[in-house]
Amino acid sequence: MPSRENCVKGAPARGDGTPPARLLSVTRATTPPRTKKPKKVSAPRASEKNQRQPQKKEKIRTYCRRKAEIEDLMGEMARLKAEIELYAKRNEVLRGREELRQRLESNRALREVLHTQRLAFASSLSLVSQVLREKHTGPFDTLTHLPKDPYARHMELLRMKRERIQRAYDFMRERQRFMDTSTEFCDKKKFQALNGDLCSERFEVIPLPGAASVKAIVDALEYFVYNIEICMSEVLGDITIRENDDPQRSSSVAQHRLVTSIGDVVQMDTNNVAFNAYIPAGPGQREVGFSISDAVDEDEAFPYSAARVRQDVTVITMVNWQTRKDGSPVIVFARWWCLRIRHSSISVPEYAVTRIQNGIEYICAAMVAAARHAGADGS
Repeated sequence: MPSRENCVKGAPARGDGTPPARLLSVTRATTPPRTKKPKKVSAPRASEKNQRQPQKKEKIRTYCRRKAEIEDLMGEMARLKAEIELYAKRNEVLRGREELRQRLESNRALREVLHTQRLAFASSLSLVSQVLREKHTGPFDTLTHLPKDPYARHMELLRMKRERIQRAYDFMRERQRFMDTSTEFCDKKKFQALNGDLCSERFEVIPLPGAASVKAIVDALEYFVYNIEICMSEVLGDITIRENDDPQRSSSVAQHRLVTSIGDVVQMDTNNVAFNAYIPAGPGQREVGFSISDAVDEDEAFPYSAARVRQDVTVITMVNWQTRKDGSPVIVFARWWCLRIRHSSISVPEYAVTRIQNGIEYICAAMVAAARHAGADGS
């Protein structure tokens, strides 16, 4: 069965020429009527106004707000103070570390300077040691020549005394210039000179706190030196004899021509001139005394023997007053000596050389003991 739509659309036109009747759309006739959408129910306007209007904040009083601000600022200030203290402690630690670092750097620099100075001092000592090997460094640089005539010998000794005393005083003064002479000191050297001589040199300073008289000590040293052959025999145990005449105690000059038998192995020649001097206290100067012995280079009356070992000894002893650091006076015994065992063709055993070198130390120690005893008795 054809549908209604098809039937309507296929209706024939009228024969009288009139247009066909207007057909109604089936689809339009069947469309249901439009229905109105329900309107949204809106809330009352009063509630919307209430929501749109901002709520009023509670008003805070000024002093409360200022109080809160002050509390906040006080808290901030306390926090900043705590940070300041923390940074101050850190800065203190860092400052201590920096000071320690600077101190370490300064100490390192000072050590380098001291090391450089010590090296320079060692180099100077090396130079001095070499000078000692090359030449004699004693205060007496003039040769001692004694003629054969007794009167001429005595006059030569008197002339030498004035020169030796002045040179000895200058030498000992300069040797002690920068030293603290109120305490003991000793400097000793042993070396072989370039010409083969075996040398010993010693400088010592010995305070005598119990002594009170320089004159008494000088007299004791003079007695010791004028009887040197007896003292040597007693101290060393070796026989020492005098070849020349005994010196006169009334004279301030003397000569000692001695021969010593060293352990029945070798004989030793010693030829010395001796001078003693005592200078009493004067304006701006305290009393001072000297005891000097110097080797004779040439002696027409008593020449050296080629069959004996030659020993040259120079001794300078100075006794004077010095001042301690606390200002109190003290008598000081200062001495410099040099021993030379001359090189020769004689074969000398090692123990004999050692005995000769040690012998002068024993004799000098006996002289110090005599000075102490005399100083104590003189007080």
